[in-house]
Amino acid sequence: MEPGRFLRVDQVSERVGRSPRQIYRLIARGEFPRQHRQSYKVSVWYESEIAAWQVDQMAKDLLR
Repeated sequence: MEPGRFLRVDQVSERVGRSPRQIYRLIARGEFPRQHRQSYKVSVWYESEIAAWQVDQMAKDLLR
């Protein structure tokens, strides 16, 4: 899977409608894509992984 753009936590938060705190909780529970380290203080998410997660969430909502 090609990563495409890199997104920082604020961009991910805006895109998925969850606070950074909620995002990190979901990661801890294994329910959200893990971030990728760019450096000691910089973490990013691949745009493609976030988009895939959103599609998965929409599919789960349709099955309810």
